[in-house]
Parts: sequence; structure tokens; C-alpha cells
Amino acid sequence: MNDREPNDEAAMTPSMRHLAAVLAASATLGIGASSADPLAARPAAQRADWSPIGGTVQRIITRMRQSLSHAQMLAMDRATVERFITDDDRSVLANRYWTFRVDAPATVSIMRHTGQEEPPFWLKTRGFKLTPLKVRSQEYEYEVWQKQFPAGSVGLGINCFNRHRVHYFVSVGPQGGGRQPRVTDIVPALHGQSVMRKGASMYHDWSDLTLVDVPKELDGQVLLPTIRGRAREAHFVGGFRQTALPSTLRPSGVALTWPDDPKTSVAIQWRTSPAAREGWVEWRRAGDRSWSRTEASNVMVADHRILNDPEVRLHTATLAGLRPDTAYEYRIGPVPAGPFESFRTAPAAGTSVSFVWLSDTHSKADTARLLERALLIDPGIAFAAITGDLVGTGQFRDDWDLFFAHTEAFAKRRPIVPTMGNHDTIDGLGADLFLSHFALPRNGARTIAPERSYAFTYANTLFVILDCTEDIAAQTGWLEGVLRSSNARWKLALFHFPPYSTDEDYPDIRQEWCTLFDRYHVDFVLSGHVHQLERSHPVRGGKVVSDPADGTIYLMTVSVGQGPGVTPPPPWAIVKTAPIVPVCHVIQINDRGAHLRAIDAAGKTWDELNVTKR
Repeated sequence: MNDREPNDEAAMTPSMRHLAAVLAASATLGIGASSADPLAARPAAQRADWSPIGGTVQRIITRMRQSLSHAQMLAMDRATVERFITDDDRSVLANRYWTFRVDAPATVSIMRHTGQEEPPFWLKTRGFKLTPLKVRSQEYEYEVWQKQFPAGSVGLGINCFNRHRVHYFVSVGPQGGGRQPRVTDIVPALHGQSVMRKGASMYHDWSDLTLVDVPKELDGQVLLPTIRGRAREAHFVGGFRQTALPSTLRPSGVALTWPDDPKTSVAIQWRTSPAAREGWVEWRRAGDRSWSRTEASNVMVADHRILNDPEVRLHTATLAGLRPDTAYEYRIGPVPAGPFESFRTAPAAGTSVSFVWLSDTHSKADTARLLERALLIDPGIAFAAITGDLVGTGQFRDDWDLFFAHTEAFAKRRPIVPTMGNHDTIDGLGADLFLSHFALPRNGARTIAPERSYAFTYANTLFVILDCTEDIAAQTGWLEGVLRSSNARWKLALFHFPPYSTDEDYPDIRQEWCTLFDRYHVDFVLSGHVHQLERSHPVRGGKVVSDPADGTIYLMTVSVGQGPGVTPPPPWAIVKTAPIVPVCHVIQINDRGAHLRAIDAAGKTWDELNVTKR
């Protein structure tokens, strides 16, 4: 295992995922009145239950903003935090962060990561005692703190005032020779419960991390798992940020996507400061004299830990009924970003497509240089596909500010085709900002949220975008239906976690999806995540075959520098390297064949492949 582990939302039920999104609003986006805030749609009486400490944290932040400069908030330490916490605040932070009821006298155990600098402030004052017991997972060691509670309510406190990602978890057992208590009324309900034993998972957002050493005194007790993202709910020390790109009245971060059929639709997205309450797009076919006008919808997005630009307005104008294979011009109003821009719709029927493929861009400036180089190699590139981890932290809006700044020169004329990665929905806190920034086809698997999976055909090629941070099996039926019904000459699948990799293992993807890739002959699978450049031989049924017509070629790319390092490829792979520089792939497809070329921003070729289609 490594620090690029999956954000395994597949372990979470749909209700857990919704609650995670609510917690994300509390932990990262704040408890502001915002149309993009999932709390805003819920009655105030419910919000206290769904985000137990959110109101208290927001009041503390408000007091800090009234008294401290931005520089002081950025340099905040524990002593500074304490100055702004009242006795009432302290009681909430120590007792209402995580609550439940037990129906019999109980011993409550807190498993605290031994790598945490200091225990949560409330442990000793609440009467918890450090025991000699130790609990271990594959990655971490935890010390055990215990306290006895009578039957009734149990309230626990925050993990810390910084963002110590390895959150504590809880077990509940009997007192003395008493019976095992039943645990009910857990708030937030996201936590749920399971059994404390070897092999159990303590984090919903990393289900592959399991317990390997459980003392016999705790074995069989009720286990209360959590998500690591909860560590951000009281994130004060190191928790405030400044965006390098504060919004203004002038549109910025302009990007195109396809919300429906690429032949007849396009969505134009941009951001402004909150004061720009309306926006529109004027558009026309290239060469026409008159303009049509489409009003834009907009939402407010708040991130109250960004000191210099806590709120922005995201605008989306969707153009429909366009003509295939047609050049259009557009301009954004009411305050223009500059001279009009242009785009071209997909052909009604075609025999070729070229695009640039990136992965793991992580908001880095290298993305702009890679896109620029790709266009120099092939000015006919139609779009950019990015297979996940577009940003470093999906709930940090300033990361998205950077991503769209780096992609704008490309994306204001050519669409982005994004795929969900674990960093885009990190620590179990949901993908609200990913989904807020992109208008995508809503034709994906109905078993998961819209726009997390989708499919489209461009010319002679089917593109299927899957969300491997969601339930894998839940998308299998939809995937088979899309592949079975398509008569496209080429078929590509794009998702973040690689089914075949030397660093990570995803047997569920191989079982659920790769069998369909074999059955319906998907030509290429494009992934990322492991920060390596890899390309397989044609693979079918988990075995190498000699002819691409009989198998699927699996590729990984990495658009942030990772190396240096070149290691011998495994038996199923032709190429395996960790390039020291970021790379992308220029992919050109026609009826006769496909050409795939991995390049860096200087134009150096790292890998090249030609496949003939018979």
C-alpha cells in the first residue's frame, strides 16, 4: 500500500455517500448559504444532526476573521486557536462530534494513531485512560484509550485542531462480565458499525486498509468506523489557504464540456466573483453576422477556509441543437473575457478522431505545457481526456482555480472529458466541486449519481467513462448495455484505477469490467493513479495474446513528474517506467488503425504504438 490508495467509496452505501457530501460542506466548504451547499436544501432543524459541530466551527472562524489578519490565520498555532474557543465551543467540540447510545453499561475504546503529535484535547479531561493495548493495521499502529459509560448517551470529541489524516476510530464492549451493549442512534449516521476483529476496515474511504492485530480484550466488540475526511471538520492549524487566482467580475477559468451528444451540444463554463449575478453566451456559426443568446445558470460555491476569495459564482451555458461538424464562435457576457472564441462540433459520421490523454494532473502547471505541445504535434486534436486526479484535493476550491487556469487556453476551444479520481473525491468527502465545475452527459449508470459515469461516440469511436471510486459492480450492467449496443469500430474505456499494474491490485475491476472488455472487444483501456507510464501486451482473460484483435491493451500515463526510475516490466507489460517529467499521450484513430504516442512537454517521445484494425 502507498499514499495513493483508493478513496474507496465502493465500501459506502448510497446513504453514506450522501452523508459524506454533507460532511464535506461542513469540513471544507463551510456552513454558508450557498446554492451549491448540500446543507442548504435541508431544514435547519436537520442540519445540526447531519453536521454536529459545523455551526460551532463556523462561529469560531468568524471570530478569527474579525480579529486576525490573513497572515496570522495562515500561521495559526494551537495557542492561537485556543484564544477563540469559548467554554461552550469547547463543550461541543469535546462531546458532540460523534454521538451514539448504548443500551447497557459499556467500555468505550478510542484507537488513536501513535503518530499523532498529541492526543485529542478532550481525552484526559473526559476521563479516558491510556491502556497498554495496541491495535494495528497494515499501515498504522494505534494506542487504546478507554472509559466506562453507563447505559445511555455517549458523546466523543474532535480528532485534532490540525489535519491529522489518520483519524481515531472506536470500539464498544461490555463492562466486567456484562453483556455486549447494542449501539444505536449514531450521529453522524455515516459512521455505521461492524465487528472489531482482524480483517475489519476502520475507514469507509479506504476499505482495503484492515486490522491485522486486535487484542483479545477488544475482539468481537462493536466497531465504529469513520472516514478520514472528518479530520478536517475542526482544521484550524494549517487549515486556512489563499487562492493565487481570486475571482473578479471578468469571466475566468473558461472550459468547454459535452453535456450531451458531441455532434449537437456543448456547455461553456466559467467563474466570476459573487457580484456577477448573471451571465450569458452569445454564439453563431462561423461566418454568420447575427448572434444567438443563451442565458447561463449559476451556483455559488463557498470555501470559507480560503481567506482572500471564500466564494465564487460558477456559470454554465448549455448550447443545444447545434449542427454537426460545424465551427461556431462565442463570447461571454455581460463582461467579456476577451475577443470571441471558437469551437467545432463532432462530425455526424466520421472515420477519424484525435485527442490528447492525460492523467493525474494534480492542478500542476505542467498540464498547460503538455496541452500546448500536444496541439503542436496535432492541431486537429478534438478534446482532452483526463483519467482522474485532476486536482490534488478535490474539496479545495483553490486547487480547481489552478486546474482551470492551466487548462483554459486549451479548454475554451476544445472540450475536457474528465474522469473521477480518488483525489477528486478524497477522504470520503464526496465530489461536489468536481460535479459543480463540469456539465457532463447524464446517460451513465443509474445505480450511481449522474455525471460520474457516461458515454459518447465521436466519429468511429465509442468512449466509455467509468467511476472506479464508486461501486464497481453497480456499473457493470450499464457498461455491458453500452458495449453491446455500440457498433463503433473502436471502443475505449477510461477510468482511474488500472486493472493491471505492478503497484496496485484491483481484482474487482478485472472480474466485473475486464470480462466485458474481452466479450465486446474494447481496444484500449486508459487509466492512471500509479504515477507510472505503462503499456500492456494485448490481454484477454488475464493472459497475454499475440494479436490486438484478440485482446485489450491497457495503458497508464502520468502528467506529474514521478521518477526517475525504470524497472523491468511484468510479463503482461511491454513498457513500465516512472518518467521524471510529466507526459501525456496524443492518440490518433482512423478506420485503418490507431497511433498512440507518449510525449513530454519538450516533445520527447517516451513510448509509441501503432495498431492496425482489420
